[in-house]
Amino acid sequence: MKVKAGGIETYYELSGKGTCVVLIHGLGDNLTMWYNQVPVFAEQFQVLTYDVRGHGKTEAPENDFSMKRFAGDLHNLLQALDIEKACIIGYSMGGRIGLQFALEHPEMTTGLVVANSWVMSPDIQLTPEQMAAIKEQWKQMMALLRTGEIEIIADTMAERAFSPGFKDKEPAVFQRYKEIKMRNSPTDYLQIMQGSPEDMANPPDLKKLKCPTLIIAGEYDAITSVDIAQSMARAINKVTIKILPTGHASAIEAPEAFNQAVLDFMKNL
Repeated sequence: MKVKAGGIETYYELSGKGTCVVLIHGLGDNLTMWYNQVPVFAEQFQVLTYDVRGHGKTEAPENDFSMKRFAGDLHNLLQALDIEKACIIGYSMGGRIGLQFALEHPEMTTGLVVANSWVMSPDIQLTPEQMAAIKEQWKQMMALLRTGEIEIIADTMAERAFSPGFKDKEPAVFQRYKEIKMRNSPTDYLQIMQGSPEDMANPPDLKKLKCPTLIIAGEYDAITSVDIAQSMARAINKVTIKILPTGHASAIEAPEAFNQAVLDFMKNL
């Protein structure tokens, strides 16, 4: 379904009844990535999934991408749907959106799950080699996005999302995730990536988080390391951390373990 919220038409889906849980997808994904989570969570909760602007079927005004804007979109969506409070679950970029939302609207956030996402907390000390590697990855991704070849972009992004060898071990799962990523515009990817250095240079203060928080990390995540997840946990007051034997897309690679970690966390909210 679509609703006009904050000046744009946002595509969303609602399932189940009860306390609201919001699932926010990552960069290059859309709400269909949560196919392993929605049926399980909807047995106990009202589950809201939606396409972040620039993804899927949600409108995307040009040059209007930032974590603050994305968090504002979520706030507008919840207001349009008359949802007063929710537990926010975000994967990768979605985790960063969830963090921003929780900081700006603590009264609406009952809990926060940050999965395979990262923020540069003060105690992170990256070596020059690590910084160089991050810059090189960003440069390569920007060059890839500029080609506009969506199938190549989707294949590359999907392969980076899983642990080594997963593509060959689970080709059907890999292909499904690749097809999810192909349902987006590479032009919007590019605009979002162009705004990412500014968001990285102005990270949120994790110490100001007031809600209980679960951090999920992947042992073999080549995008968000366990070290970064642990440093984030040290900066948050009410926090639990769960490390899964996965790559970046833990919700897809190990759905049962991911779902159990989230459900255990929500029992204590």
